[in-house]
Amino acid sequence: MKIEEIPVSELRISEFNIRNTVEFGDDVDNEFVNNIETQGLLQPLVVRKKDNFYEILIGMRRFLSLKQKGASHITCIIKDFNDEEAIDASISENVFRKNVDPVTLGKWIKKRLEVGDITLNEYSKMIGKSKSTLSEWLRMNDLTNDIQLEVQEGRIPFIYALKIARMGLTSNEEKILATISSEEGFNAFKKAVDKLSNDHEKRGSPKGLKIVRVNFGSESSEHEKLKTLASTKGLSVSKYCLEVLREHVRSSNI
Repeated sequence: MKIEEIPVSELRISEFNIRNTVEFGDDVDNEFVNNIETQGLLQPLVVRKKDNFYEILIGMRRFLSLKQKGASHITCIIKDFNDEEAIDASISENVFRKNVDPVTLGKWIKKRLEVGDITLNEYSKMIGKSKSTLSEWLRMNDLTNDIQLEVQEGRIPFIYALKIARMGLTSNEEKILATISSEEGFNAFKKAVDKLSNDHEKRGSPKGLKIVRVNFGSESSEHEKLKTLASTKGLSVSKYCLEVLREHVRSSNI
């Protein structure tokens, strides 16, 4: 690890910075800029060397604030991180912040599980966040882009996003809900979600459908393993079991 004053021209925001798609310039950001101007840089950026420049893994807002104020050099901690470690550093920095939306966190948790040989249970222990919370963030990947945007914009609360993800709605139903949320507000959206939920419960299973129920017990080790396997695929337990059954049928010689 080294600490150096690096020219602003040699700094880039890393693709592994989980906030790299967040727009900069709202009222909160402007307050942050003013604070940097008054207090100075209290904590260096964390970067890694990449080709002829340095990637910013932690400290994107500090960088943009200082750049906006015309800084020529910024104090940085240089780390020798591989891609997995780069993602870990950015997730760990943001996972406990309230202003990072669950959709963004869900996408990056999924990406981290895909790029590294690690289970959800192991990763939850690594970053100090419960497995159930990480599983809920992962469920955001089941939502359509329309609903995800409403969640990211703060118009749909996380608890309702989870409810929608668990309902297994069609993409058209989610699109309608997203439009109601955007154009008519939360109360109208909530009423529409409750109606859809009731309709799905009344509809029940199609006539003639044979249902096979397997109950491991919610506290059993088998059920925990199922949840972990499903989470690594970014699926709910029910959808994961369905995929396993389909694959088994395809591979059978019957």
